[in-house]
Amino acid sequence: VLAGVLLWFTAAPLFSGAGSLISVTHEASYSAREVNSSSARLFIGGGAPVAIFDVDVYALRYESTGLELEATPIYAHLFVPRYARQTTRPLYVFGAGTTGLSDGCRTSREHEAGVNWGLYRNHMLAFAGQGVIGILPDYMYFGVADRLQAYFVPDAGGRVLLDAVRATHAFFEDAGTAVRPAQSAVFAGFSQGGHAIFAAADIAAEYAPELEISGLIGYGPTTNIEQLFREFSVVAAPLIYTYAEIYGGDRFDPALMLQDRWLENLAVDVRRLCILGLQNYYPWGPEGLFRRPFLNALRNRQLDTAFPEIHSILTKNSTGLSGHGIPVLILQGGNDVVVNLQDQAEFAQDLRDRGSEVEYIVYPGNRHDTRQIGFTEALNWMIEQSLSQE
Repeated sequence: VLAGVLLWFTAAPLFSGAGSLISVTHEASYSAREVNSSSARLFIGGGAPVAIFDVDVYALRYESTGLELEATPIYAHLFVPRYARQTTRPLYVFGAGTTGLSDGCRTSREHEAGVNWGLYRNHMLAFAGQGVIGILPDYMYFGVADRLQAYFVPDAGGRVLLDAVRATHAFFEDAGTAVRPAQSAVFAGFSQGGHAIFAAADIAAEYAPELEISGLIGYGPTTNIEQLFREFSVVAAPLIYTYAEIYGGDRFDPALMLQDRWLENLAVDVRRLCILGLQNYYPWGPEGLFRRPFLNALRNRQLDTAFPEIHSILTKNSTGLSGHGIPVLILQGGNDVVVNLQDQAEFAQDLRDRGSEVEYIVYPGNRHDTRQIGFTEALNWMIEQSLSQE
């Protein structure tokens, strides 16, 4: 049942601090039965968790720090299980997979448009039905006029998620709910969201030193951009366009990478296509997308010598290996066409080598999306990590 009630509005100066709330609206209430109906859409083939709690959904707008250090509004949905008694529960901060670059592709629009880009609200409701507080933010510059999403940009993704934690705690200062979030948050992300949560871990000590992160859950996380180009070229075009806009064509030239047929209308195509359109339009393998010299260097892992500036930028925008030391759970599909299994196993070992405890689980035969098959594993691990920090 949609409520659409504006609870409060902070008419403060434009930038009152990263993570500060701009507005809060109670958007909807779901009974446990309605949560179950929602989960059934996501857990096709069975295995959906049975909801224990009713859930309230709030639409938040909060401040974050843009790439030019400007105040940037972020839109998010907060999922609050309804408890009768005072209690503290885990905070699940989720980064969605790719939906597209333009505002019409923003994550928060998925349920309104009635499309399936990943059924992210359904995912969040499933966790909230188990008593977990969750927040699902749109990525940076969604909802900002004349801007495209800052796609796979570590500072953007990391700041959005860290400020989501700040905004959540600000919400509960005045919410009057029986449930409150644990002080330490668990960050989780699917695909692109995996890149974002590891970006948050990388920058947390500098950007948000007051926050505690008890764990990171990656569902098929795509943290290495060069590997993503090699394995899943569907998303390479919007990535190339984004980085060319940020770094300039002299440093990151799309014409050195893309074949002519993809180059001519690049700016138009990446604006008009959401994820389903990207998957139908662009090749699923690198052979049909990239120019031969770039393709050969990419395949032979020689970008560092053949295209050193491009290689440097791709490396700079990969995430997770700063030595943050945060515990990690990676849930990986054994039949994943987006992430190479050997690359993911090496990433898990690199994390261990840099001080993180890593549990790496491969589900044989499962494809890229492990949120459903790994739901119970993720829930139990999150609760364990949260309790260990209290």
